[in-house]
Amino acid sequence: MTEKLIVERIEGETAVLEKEDLRHLSVPLRLLPPAVKEGSVLIFDGTAYCPDEKEEAARRSRILEKQRRLKEKSKKS
Repeated sequence: MTEKLIVERIEGETAVLEKEDLRHLSVPLRLLPPAVKEGSVLIFDGTAYCPDEKEEAARRSRILEKQRRLKEKSKKS
């Protein structure tokens, strides 16, 4: 079974990951891909964490679109 996780924050040598059920877990950075950063989307297959670049790009796109709509809305107010 695979699990999708989002890197919520990095604290020293540990990454705090958010699970799909919104719970959090701490994972040593050494177990994650080298280019991991806050906002990275990872897939855990039970043995390794792999980047999900397609989902990460889609997620960033949705966030940017929401920000754009909020800016437009605040200009109209």
